[in-house]
Amino acid sequence: IWLTKFGVLVRDYFGHVPYHVGSSLKSKDWRDVDVRLILPDDEFEQRFGRNQSAETNPKLAAVTLAFAVLGQEMTSLPVDFQIQSASHANERYPCPRSALIEIHEDREEAPCRRCPN
Repeated sequence: IWLTKFGVLVRDYFGHVPYHVGSSLKSKDWRDVDVRLILPDDEFEQRFGRNQSAETNPKLAAVTLAFAVLGQEMTSLPVDFQIQSASHANERYPCPRSALIEIHEDREEAPCRRCPN
């Protein structure tokens, strides 16, 4: 639940849904929980420049670290948060991704046409 709540905060800030990826998604034997925010290439470049590495891009490092710590505090899990451009993520990490989203039922909606009244 808290990992999803973290994902909602990331989406609210960046306007894009983050994904749970990596070994914790498919195995009981994991060391950290990988969360990736994949931005369109032009948006990534506008926010952070062309340098894809948080180790050498101070702006990317600051934002990545801040959200990683937030995720760790919220979930009590060892969250490894990273921001990647779409082309970088799709080229290097085409593995399964699970969107961290919440779906809320709007109780004010009209009844479904397929459902009996």
